[in-house]
Amino acid sequence: MAPESQDQKVVTITETTTDTEKQSEQAPLHTTFTTRQRIFIVTMTALASFFSPLSGQIYFPAIPLLAQDYHTSVGKINLTITTYMILQGFAPTIMGSFGDTTGRRPAYIVTFALYFAANIGLATQKSYAALLVLRCLQSAGSSGTIALGFGVVADICTPAERGKYLGPVAAGVMLAPSFGPTIGGLLTHYLGWRSIFWFLSVISGVYLFFYILFMPETARKVVGDGSIVPRNWYSMSVVQYWKARQKSKSEIEADREAQKLDPKPKFRLPNPWDSIKVLREKDALVIILYISLTMTAFMSLMASMPSLYGEVYGFNSLQVGFCYIPFGISAGLAAILNGKLMDFNYRRWAKKLNMPLEKKRQTDLRDFPIEKVRLQPVFIFVPIAVATYLPIGWVLQERVNLAVPLILNFIGGFCVVACSNTLQSLLVDLFPDTPAIVMATSNLLRCWTAGAGAAAISPMLNAMGWGWCFFFWGLVILFALSFLWFEYMWGMRWREQRRLRMAKKKEELEQKGEK
Repeated sequence: MAPESQDQKVVTITETTTDTEKQSEQAPLHTTFTTRQRIFIVTMTALASFFSPLSGQIYFPAIPLLAQDYHTSVGKINLTITTYMILQGFAPTIMGSFGDTTGRRPAYIVTFALYFAANIGLATQKSYAALLVLRCLQSAGSSGTIALGFGVVADICTPAERGKYLGPVAAGVMLAPSFGPTIGGLLTHYLGWRSIFWFLSVISGVYLFFYILFMPETARKVVGDGSIVPRNWYSMSVVQYWKARQKSKSEIEADREAQKLDPKPKFRLPNPWDSIKVLREKDALVIILYISLTMTAFMSLMASMPSLYGEVYGFNSLQVGFCYIPFGISAGLAAILNGKLMDFNYRRWAKKLNMPLEKKRQTDLRDFPIEKVRLQPVFIFVPIAVATYLPIGWVLQERVNLAVPLILNFIGGFCVVACSNTLQSLLVDLFPDTPAIVMATSNLLRCWTAGAGAAAISPMLNAMGWGWCFFFWGLVILFALSFLWFEYMWGMRWREQRRLRMAKKKEELEQKGEK
């Protein structure tokens, strides 16, 4: 009965088309950034999102040399990977909250300054203890960029075109794990392991220089639709600083008041608990659980590739690195093509429900079934992904031609990345006011469960055998699909319950303020 009542609620949109069109005409602009400006912003954001996964994967080929140079075991060097992943999960809960409340620019500048300094330290340090500590700082500096990136996309894009702009950001996240080992292998082979960190120092320093000069602030609590001049100098790009000089203080304050921005915003310390509280929301919980389980299965496969491909095909670390490239290509394609698919499906549903398609104006999704719009393609991609996971263990076990597992990785990677990106977009749709916080929550569970999966895969392969091990992970992905069914059926109801609860809470706070 619950799904039927929601469908009846959705149909009412078609019965009030005229009223909806009138409301859309009065809806304020979502953003004043031009198309060229948004392309630049998304490009810079995609590049920033590339650093965290790149730093994690580029390090792998250097592990044997590090163990040799520090006269320690590979297990102790692997501990630096574990600590990196722990910080990779936790740091965004702080930076996501910081970015949503204080602004994207301060958050990005702090993260990249820390990352730049950590890489210089890693390139020059001479002890295992320093390596361990600086890897933690490197992770803390880079990992917040992913959650912040999704927040930037939410700042400048409406749901109608979010897929198109989210694609490049997601592509940056997914391409790095594929090309990172290859880059790391080449640098280590020809220039030594320290060259990895000098390389990261140079590219992050150049990025930070251009970011400080040219990247505008986008956080809606700071600049509204993008037309408001930020209060603080560190929140201004060169262009925004020039705009500030052209306006009087009274004009700036009038603009802020017109968009209902806080006239005297207070600095609030980042609170990791903000991210944990997201899991109390039913829709966020089921989506994040699915992402975490699926990415755990996926990372287990990625983590096992060096040992399995080395044993089956006799590959060295550099050759194994090249085997990641098919996945990298499919991940990039999935991020771009799936973004277009998301926008197409949104337009199709909007037309079906006679809902005006607004690309620049704020859109009220209260009566729009965004859960069904986003999840429909996922129910197609998941069975295909499962079909590639189930046989891959036996394919490797039987030493089939190399082309077969690479093709399976290509297809499975495309489907897994397409599903992950779609669900991350849905999370932003459901929590438009705190996108960086909700993405930090997703990142926290995803990193920690994926880290556990990567640690468990070797014992599982030994205990279960290659075939049954990956067959098990395929069943995990299939089982996790049940979480999305709950969201498809009841997500709209949960979203409305949250809206009413938040409205009541806001009303109570206003009443207390009056007293």
